[in-house]
Amino acid sequence: MAEDIGKILSNGIETYTKNLNLCAPFILNIFFLLVVALIIAVIGFLTILGSFSFNEYSDPEALALAFVSTLSQHVYEIAVLAIIGFLILIFIASFFTSGAIGMAREANETGKSRLSTMMEAGKKNVVNLFLAETMVQLLFFAGIVFLVPGIKSMDFSQPSENASAGLLLLIGLLLLMIYLLILSVVLAAFRYALVIESLGPVEGIIAGIDFFKKNMFDVVLLILVTFAVAFVFAIIDMIMNFIPVITDIWSIISLIISLCILSPVMALWWVRLYMTRTGKQVFVDDLLAHPNDLTHV
Repeated sequence: MAEDIGKILSNGIETYTKNLNLCAPFILNIFFLLVVALIIAVIGFLTILGSFSFNEYSDPEALALAFVSTLSQHVYEIAVLAIIGFLILIFIASFFTSGAIGMAREANETGKSRLSTMMEAGKKNVVNLFLAETMVQLLFFAGIVFLVPGIKSMDFSQPSENASAGLLLLIGLLLLMIYLLILSVVLAAFRYALVIESLGPVEGIIAGIDFFKKNMFDVVLLILVTFAVAFVFAIIDMIMNFIPVITDIWSIISLIISLCILSPVMALWWVRLYMTRTGKQVFVDDLLAHPNDLTHV
């Protein structure tokens, strides 16, 4: 059943009011990411800097030089640990992203979502989404090629002679931004395609691209809507930080709003857009008022 963007937005918000548990994957995701990141940082510190003695240096400058020297001796270990840590964090995020999309699909289909669906969808799709996310990250990283000509032309021994190289680097940076923007838009729906259709990593990316090509206007429009919501919230966030009375607690309130309202509602929007544009069964308007009456589906 096709719905316009306005209907998708209103249905998504109303569906969330009846399924507040949809915030669970986002809360758990940030919690586990922070815990694991802290563990990785501690392991890295103990492994690489465990033998470094801060008490041997009374002079801050000598301490800084010794610290940098120690780090330079473990560049490869730091790089390996950073890559492993990054992949672990992507894997964790892939599990909870799959779970969030699975719950959003169930809510859009039946009007109710269960926490058990998060576990089921997470376990079923985590590996495929992890591999797809890794491939997409590599595609984003490939954009660094636009900066190579400018960097290679740069003469660091004579900064005053780098005008042309600086211009080349600026053009490369502009091309990189355009490349990242296009890639972000074209691949905006691949996660939803992969999880909803239970696809492999390559198939999921291809399905996301195909969905964009067939629904270009709707995808761009929903991106603009989500960007506008995020922009307005960012302005409110900035204003609240200037009010001394609530500055201390606003950071917590802001995090709660982001994790418990904005993230699940946006997930519902994207899942509903994908489902309505690919002929999937969704919860119709009159059923939203009667979540236990499945005869309206």
